[in-house]
Amino acid sequence: MAHTRKRLAFEKLLKRLKFSPVVAIQGARQTGKSVLAQKLLAKEIDAQWVSFDQMGPLQLCRASPETFLAGFNPRKLLIIDEAQKASNVFDAVKFAVDQDRRPGRFLLLGSTEFSHLQQIRESLTGRLSRIRLFPLVYRELSGQSSGALKVSRRELLKYLDIGGMPAIAFARDAEVRMDLLEDWIQLTCQRDIHQFKRLKLDSDLAFLVLKATATLEEPTLAAITRSCRTHSRRVQSHLQALQELFCVIRLNPHPSGAGKPLFLPLDPGVAGYFGASLMRRLHIALLNERMAHNQYFGSKTDLFFYYRSTGKTHIHLIEESVDGRLTASQLIDREALRKTDMNLLNAFGKKSPKATLQLMAPVTEPMKMGRIHVLPWEKICL
Repeated sequence: MAHTRKRLAFEKLLKRLKFSPVVAIQGARQTGKSVLAQKLLAKEIDAQWVSFDQMGPLQLCRASPETFLAGFNPRKLLIIDEAQKASNVFDAVKFAVDQDRRPGRFLLLGSTEFSHLQQIRESLTGRLSRIRLFPLVYRELSGQSSGALKVSRRELLKYLDIGGMPAIAFARDAEVRMDLLEDWIQLTCQRDIHQFKRLKLDSDLAFLVLKATATLEEPTLAAITRSCRTHSRRVQSHLQALQELFCVIRLNPHPSGAGKPLFLPLDPGVAGYFGASLMRRLHIALLNERMAHNQYFGSKTDLFFYYRSTGKTHIHLIEESVDGRLTASQLIDREALRKTDMNLLNAFGKKSPKATLQLMAPVTEPMKMGRIHVLPWEKICL
């Protein structure tokens, strides 16, 4: 089946299992964590599988996590899906690993952060290696596993339309795809956010907040609060929950610029459901492609920002490597470029003389104008 094709995170997962006793794959619901672990990994490793979506294993683990773990072969990898639903399993895993630190003992899958909001006290520091799984990037979606990536304008626009949630993106019928997106959004807002008992969240407000992140011109906390006509503390708690569920990405302003943090939906398809503009969906795709590529192939985690001038114009993404190298990528929607289109990047370039400057526009061929590399939109895809 198309949605069981190999993921770019796969090789990194295999490598981590060879060196770490506990590996976690975390990401939003329906980004492909279970398929990656249960179907793809099973071809390489003889593993045991259990899901805390099943009430029997969940109740046993909550009652006695040591007894729960004793029911599995300690010499085989144990995959635990939705691990965050039984917070005490983390203490039991820590104890088991401290007795035997062989690599590849546990693979924990989670659709939330493993945090205090899930009453998880044990962080497994020094024992746990994390991999964040993003929605499918274009290379995965198109099945081009290696070699030079081929992307047409038509295919790029389709990618922005359908997004990268595997079970949704591969639905052939547009009406079915919209129904699946609606189901995903409803489950997120009606069920998933209520895992965080301490926050006292409201499903209708969660929906409005998620919609605002997709449609507001500048989705800051203040702008979302005004849009939802409520108090900022209420919006902040809902944004916190949506971030814990990996449904919203927080993008901080670069220290050399102005502005407040932006909150963006995790996927262009989800954003499109709410009526997001083409530029917003391009922005989300650019962010996902760069963050996923860094997660799957980078040896160290880069930092991601946006840049806002005092005139309220944006460079959509600033990527900063550990050694301080900067890449600034600005999106525009005009093919006929003007000198003024370069002003913001040139101004940023003066502050950061060694930065790589990229202007991504609906042009057909790459070109260079001074320090600025003008690239077709298709170069969003890596």
